[in-house]
Amino acid sequence: MATGIETLLDASGFVPHGVCLLWQPEILALHVSSDVLIGLSYYSIPVTLLYFVHRRRDVAFGWLALLFAVFILACGTTHFFSVWTLWNADYVTEGVIKAITAIASLLTAVTLWLLMPRLLALPSPRQMAETNAALQREVEIRRLAELRYAGFFNNMTEALFIVSVRPDGRFVFDALNPAHVRLTGLDPEQVCGRPVEEALEPEVARAVLARYLECCALDRTLDYEETHELPVGRRTYHTVLVPVHDPEGRIIQILGSSRDITERKRFQEDMIQTSKLVTLGTLAAGLAHEMSQPLNVIRMWADNLLARVRDGQVDTNRIDHVLTLIGEQTERVGKLIDNVRTFGRHDGGGARQFRPSDSVRHAVALVANQFAAEDIAVTVDADGDSEVQGRPLYLEQLVLNLLSNARDAIVERRVTGHEAGRIEVAMREDFARGTVTISVVDDGGGIDPAIMPHIFDPFFTTKDVGKGTGLGLSVGYGIVETMHGRIEASNLEYGSGRRGARFTVTLPVQSRLSYDQELAHA
Repeated sequence: MATGIETLLDASGFVPHGVCLLWQPEILALHVSSDVLIGLSYYSIPVTLLYFVHRRRDVAFGWLALLFAVFILACGTTHFFSVWTLWNADYVTEGVIKAITAIASLLTAVTLWLLMPRLLALPSPRQMAETNAALQREVEIRRLAELRYAGFFNNMTEALFIVSVRPDGRFVFDALNPAHVRLTGLDPEQVCGRPVEEALEPEVARAVLARYLECCALDRTLDYEETHELPVGRRTYHTVLVPVHDPEGRIIQILGSSRDITERKRFQEDMIQTSKLVTLGTLAAGLAHEMSQPLNVIRMWADNLLARVRDGQVDTNRIDHVLTLIGEQTERVGKLIDNVRTFGRHDGGGARQFRPSDSVRHAVALVANQFAAEDIAVTVDADGDSEVQGRPLYLEQLVLNLLSNARDAIVERRVTGHEAGRIEVAMREDFARGTVTISVVDDGGGIDPAIMPHIFDPFFTTKDVGKGTGLGLSVGYGIVETMHGRIEASNLEYGSGRRGARFTVTLPVQSRLSYDQELAHA
């Protein structure tokens, strides 16, 4: 084996390449200078490639430069060995070097063809310039959009705020606009960047956190009214919360806006109070008559008992009977007075959850006996435990006003010689839609279609001067609107000439979600 290798490497049988060139100095100089210059250039190119890759480590396919460096070094070596073989017939070694060069060349060529699709996909300098220009335009557009957003955010008259929703479920104030600072008195430096429970007073924090939790749990826009004790005082705000999602659909922020409606609410409450007093004034005669009945009974039995005592006719059983009857009649008067006093007082409380069925029954109880004395039958079907958000006395005022209007329509219908005298009050729960519906139906002739579009307008009335203010239905419309419901009116045909009207109030059922979450957070 060793002998074979030695025979392969033995160059004694060869002549140098210079012999072929007849050792002519000019030709030898040409070959030597050319091969040396080519070899030096080939050796410098890999150094340049390696330096470039070293300095630009972000270049794609940098390892390909190393493969090129090996290939070019091998090529340069073949040129240097060509100079060597001019005087030394070492052709076997030259062949080995050329074989190495061939392998490096083949690997480089194959690699280039395999990478060609990916290399062609690389952006050209022109494409890079166009992309950079497009990015610059987008950056400028975004900058202008941010400036517009900042102008919108800072110059809006409504209080705007941004709340971040952290992965751990905590709510942190991100930003407050100047209007928010003016309307609430909160200092952005003391609030922004801090969790809600640390930035606000405990009572206020509990209330707003319950709303933020509800907004995230329902994953929809939340619209509500809230009253808080803030640095500017006790104020009422109309607030809207909008959840903001990331690309994965998670809520990462809540955008909020608030409007100070304190003065408007005070005006509405004054209007409602005025309407309540007007309603009580309208019912005053009937209430006085209803109160006089138990008082007359008490007076009659008291006089009878006093006469018997003076005549010496003392019967223990009769005295017990008379005193029991007097107690019952006194209790009846007391309940009537309590109902009137409760209804007539100024409701200064805030909105809360309550059962509308209670308000409906209380309103009917206040007028049922008076209407019965006028031969007007009132039936009520108001069972159910569903709760709504609002003020119970306001809803009672609305129902009482509808009952009063129905009674007036029946009385006017009778004047024209028609038979009338029935009012039906009902409440129905629609669990599928999440609503409760309160309806007041009468047979008082219905509403003229020509005036139907105007019946909820303020100060619109069909009654004679001095008999109506035109506030009842418009105030009722406002009450229903603040409870996020709707009120509608329609006419009914009973047949045989009997007609009537139906008023329908639809209110959203209040979920206990926010209340339960508030307790859980507390």
